Amino acid sequence: MADETFGKRDEKNLIRKQMKQLRADMTRTERFEKSMQIFEQLITVPEFKRADRIYTYVSMDNEIDTIMLIDYSLSLEKRVFVPRVSGKDMEFYEISDISELSPGYMGIYEPDINGREPDYSRTGFMCMPGLAFDRSYNRIGYGGGFYDRYLSVENKLYKAALAYEAQLLESIPALDGDVRPDMIVTEESIYRKLDY
Repeated sequence: MADETFGKRDEKNLIRKQMKQLRADMTRTERFEKSMQIFEQLITVPEFKRADRIYTYVSMDNEIDTIMLIDYSLSLEKRVFVPRVSGKDMEFYEISDISELSPGYMGIYEPDINGREPDYSRTGFMCMPGLAFDRSYNRIGYGGGFYDRYLSVENKLYKAALAYEAQLLESIPALDGDVRPDMIVTEESIYRKLDY
């Protein structure tokens, strides 16, 4: 069993490397256009439209852009929560403007705490990052386990993963404790668990 787990971890690391390269090979224009298409798909989703609380990562480098999502959600007067890493854990804090973010863990933009408490309700619509996904909604993240740990606590979050279509593979290895999204939104389609 331990050997099987190590084998899956090795396979996951190989997929991470391949997917990072795939994203790095995309031009800036290509990334922007695909991010815009993903954003336009996402905002049509009924679960997003209904939600008054949006939890989202803050994009960096060649990730799918979430800044337009944050700005759009705030313009609709939705409450927006973004993550901040502390040690091995991650908590979400409410922001009211992009200017409340500054570089933190691994250079990722995080909310300035300024004495604020993290959100404890864990209720709303969440946009998850990831490097690879499959037809069974398995997810490979960056390897830190932050989302798996955060979502292991009881919550009422509807989880939508944002991905380029090329990041959606037929099958990827999964481990106990890996959290699956409820939906995957790409530039080409919206995949729901009910679809398979």
